[in-house]
Amino acid sequence: MAEPVVSEFARLCARRFATLGDAVRSVLTLLEDQLPAGRVIFAELNYNTDEYRVLDARGEEVGALEAGSRLPLRESFCVHMASDKTPALVGRASEDPVYSELELQKVAHVESYVAAPVELGDGTRVASVCAMSTDAQRYDEDDLALLTIAARILSYEWEYVAREGQLRRLTAQQRALTGDPLTGLPLRDAFLEQLDREWHLTQRGITESYVVALKPLGIEDARATSGHAVADLLLQSTGEVIAADVRRTDIAGRVADDVFGVILVGCKGIQGVEAFRARLEGSFERKLSQRPERLELACGIECLSDAESAAAALARAEDALGAEPIANVAQGS
Repeated sequence: MAEPVVSEFARLCARRFATLGDAVRSVLTLLEDQLPAGRVIFAELNYNTDEYRVLDARGEEVGALEAGSRLPLRESFCVHMASDKTPALVGRASEDPVYSELELQKVAHVESYVAAPVELGDGTRVASVCAMSTDAQRYDEDDLALLTIAARILSYEWEYVAREGQLRRLTAQQRALTGDPLTGLPLRDAFLEQLDREWHLTQRGITESYVVALKPLGIEDARATSGHAVADLLLQSTGEVIAADVRRTDIAGRVADDVFGVILVGCKGIQGVEAFRARLEGSFERKLSQRPERLELACGIECLSDAESAAAALARAEDALGAEPIANVAQGS
């Protein structure tokens, strides 16, 4: 294999592709440049739906196999190659006992075929990368070696995408398990995880963020006089007000039984915090002004860049909570 080709494949191996589609396009473009003229194809072998599905294709000839094309698995060259029932390199498909019987060979007149399976770590062959031509004896062993390397690159990218997808699903499940069933907000551990991320960003000078602790005063009195259901309703209403007033970039959570936390991400200094407080005060009063219970909202503030850790920042904001309403808030030092 020529040294420039090796260097190109090494460059592809070193890249971190954003999606599997990006990896496929880069690999097929390289193969199209390096292989003899023909059709270069990346396709999924979907055993659940019994389909050979073309995900991307390059080059001329064999126009029946465009991106998005679907064939029954048994009618594709690649499923027979992937099951080791037929050779991965053939120069006269019309004379092969298996390939010659396929409708694709008869209709598209494919003669030259070379391919490699995309095989995952557990041995499952989920896809294939191949080249086809209507001319006989178009490909050789060097071309098979190129496709084998390409298939290994794509198998790695396929598994990476699968792992990332699984991780996202697990993360979503974990968040669902750690969410507050009353308010729908993240609970303390999940909130601290987000706070830790923002704290690191502030330490690197990337953002200026604040953490705010909020406590509706009067909940315990309501619980004592009206019961747990009313206290829970008041907490739920408080959570709704906070969730509605934060910006899309901000993060809210329920960090204790009657304490809420808000991360003001990229806040414009203390003036931005004051603007949030004023907005929240108005919303809180409008939401709960018709209730018979007397509630006030206490607030504690801490600048993340001034704290030695995310947990310390939240603790100092909580310590700043007092019996004073939001209009007379104590700021964490």
